[in-house]
Amino acid sequence: RAPALPAPLLASLAAPDQKVAAGAETPAGRMRVGTVRALPKAIASLAWQPADGGFVTRFTARSEGAEGLRVKLALAAVPGVMELRAQGRDGRVESMPLDPYAGNEAWTPWTPGDTQVIEVFSAVEPAPDAVGVESVLHLDMSPLAKAAGTCTVSTSCSTGNPLIDTAMAERKKSVMRLAFVDGGSGYVCTGTLINTELFPAAYILTANHCIDNAAAAASLTTLWFYETLECGLPTVSPSQLQVSGGAQLVYSNYNVDSTLLRMNLPTPMGAVYSGWDPTRLTPGASIVSISHPTGDTSRVALGAISREYRVVGRPQDMYGVRFASGIIQGGSSGSGLFTLSGESLLLRGILTGTTVRNEGGMSCTNLNEEALYSRFEVFEPQIAAYITASGRAPDDAPNRFQDLAAMPTGTPLEQVAGGLAFDGMRIDYVGDVDVYKFTIAAPSWVSLYTDGPNIDTVGTLLDASGSALEAEDDAQRGDNHFGITRRLDPGVYYAQVAHWEADGTGAYNLKLHASTVDQNYTDLWWNAAESGWGINFNHQGHTLFGTLFTYDRDARPMWYVMSNGAQQADGSYQGELYRTTGPAFNAVPFTGAASILVGTMRVAFPTRATGTLTYSIDGNQVTKSITRQEFSTPPACTWSGFDRSYATNYQDLWWKADESGWGVNIAHQGDKLFATLFTYGADGRPAWYAMTDSSRQPSGGITGTLYRFSGPAFDASPWRPVTPEVVGTMTFNFASGNQATLTYTINGVQVVKPIVRQVFSMPKTSCGS
Repeated sequence: RAPALPAPLLASLAAPDQKVAAGAETPAGRMRVGTVRALPKAIASLAWQPADGGFVTRFTARSEGAEGLRVKLALAAVPGVMELRAQGRDGRVESMPLDPYAGNEAWTPWTPGDTQVIEVFSAVEPAPDAVGVESVLHLDMSPLAKAAGTCTVSTSCSTGNPLIDTAMAERKKSVMRLAFVDGGSGYVCTGTLINTELFPAAYILTANHCIDNAAAAASLTTLWFYETLECGLPTVSPSQLQVSGGAQLVYSNYNVDSTLLRMNLPTPMGAVYSGWDPTRLTPGASIVSISHPTGDTSRVALGAISREYRVVGRPQDMYGVRFASGIIQGGSSGSGLFTLSGESLLLRGILTGTTVRNEGGMSCTNLNEEALYSRFEVFEPQIAAYITASGRAPDDAPNRFQDLAAMPTGTPLEQVAGGLAFDGMRIDYVGDVDVYKFTIAAPSWVSLYTDGPNIDTVGTLLDASGSALEAEDDAQRGDNHFGITRRLDPGVYYAQVAHWEADGTGAYNLKLHASTVDQNYTDLWWNAAESGWGINFNHQGHTLFGTLFTYDRDARPMWYVMSNGAQQADGSYQGELYRTTGPAFNAVPFTGAASILVGTMRVAFPTRATGTLTYSIDGNQVTKSITRQEFSTPPACTWSGFDRSYATNYQDLWWKADESGWGVNIAHQGDKLFATLFTYGADGRPAWYAMTDSSRQPSGGITGTLYRFSGPAFDASPWRPVTPEVVGTMTFNFASGNQATLTYTINGVQVVKPIVRQVFSMPKTSCGS
């Protein structure tokens, strides 16, 4: 029966200023369909009236202009399970229980139109504040919109293959449309009901990028048997059925973009539990996709595995699929990849998205894309403990963040000398995933990584809700350990460790370090009004290494170095300034460099791009305003706990470790290098040379003209123009992000040196686009 009227208008919102574009896809791939709109003031209590067998409250919520609505209720002193019924514009009544044991909030089912009438019944009189109204989900796209592409194929149509048609008739009853709320927006994805040893428990598989936290899972409402009545006709089958009541987040893994949910309510009559097969597919294998593209009625697509892809940002390889019939679209995310086995379709993976070769991705006018699916043989061992009667095997660390959520974390990470070390840990069994909890008390750059036995680890950094912030496979070329460095705000976080191989096990050590460093100033700096001199800053941890290239009293090039500029209480950096002497640039062996203290240097940075440089040389003080020098597209420099062997930006201080006393600073912007070589002339005096522009050679090397400059003394005022002189060329051949061969000529004399990045503190500099 419909909710009895009248139902007073309790919550009403004017039309929003901006609407979500209908069917808009977020970068993650899930389809956004609405916006959560908070009430100007939360309605904390409802009026309860006696009714047959108990007590009832009725009210109306409205959001002007909405194509559909859901309402968020706050549950406080609820006396037990209550019954909720909701009615929208079409007159259809949706119902669900309100279970206080399922959480302190609940979302009503979706209904079409901008008005929803809600009735809540309780057998026992609730307290005045038992149920409150917090917000509404304003849907800009009708829950029943017909928006799938014209090249999609309804599951009410024949595929032309009788075996697939028979199997699809069964399997489409395992597939449902998911609607949920996350981060202030409403979304649509697809899910599949799977069979388990715990039957009839309702376990659903979908994508991690669809639902990865408990709050989103709790807001879930599912639409079953949602297909067209006949092939080629838009009429929807009257058998469609909505089941609300939310779900529990059982297990979610960003690395394989997969999530396991358990519905709070039973499946509807007629739903079929899908079988699955956790073996790896090979290229050429025929597949079937069943999904709800753009949230529309169920559609089928046929294709074959093309190859495996590594998706940017996700460390596990994914299946690529080329479709021969039908496609997937936004809203299909989380749907199943199936293969035919006998007369049944078995689940083999979960939809992540598509390759993006053209703007907009796959569509009926852009078929030059491949669908990307996670590999179920990776995810199935990880969820085995939750879908089997035997449960989890003995383990040395919990598998899920929620298993640690209530446990204390001790001293915040950045206050632990030397960081945290979990040594001698193990991936104990196939599918084992280990999770660790830590806390940050102040904004910090945190490095987490494994070392020790060289098993191939995959690491994930999770926030307090269990959502992945970053995942990584191999941090550096020398081993198979993962490594992540990231700036974190104060709060609770989790580190997750797994084996990259689906069937891998083994021992590892987990390390976590935190540093309160902030802005990174590694760059080439100058005063644009005084071209011809400059300073290279290399910033690691709380230490600044500054190399000042300028001129002596006789106009000859001279350089000075602050090798240990320590961060001061006011945020500036200060240290002693040295002039060095040493063997000629081409000396073999290169030994005997000596330093002489000439004064001090201090630099203060009021912004990330401006500074004030003050230095003294033999009692002469100079103060200069400086800025970052831009000659192409500047990189962003942050921090890393690793060797940067995978880096493709080379901005840093480089040297040959057994030839202390000379080096080369590289500023890398776009595809251009500006390199400053500081070394010595034949007379042992400091001398510097600069490659101010470069080009990439067919051989892969980066080369440019090498100059020597002469100019006014370091303290000249006003500054006068400098004089360049071509002395030769300089070439860098990079073997990796942290190893190179430097070749240069000065007046016909060639020098070849192997060089590496110079490390003098932690964390190290990491520059990139």
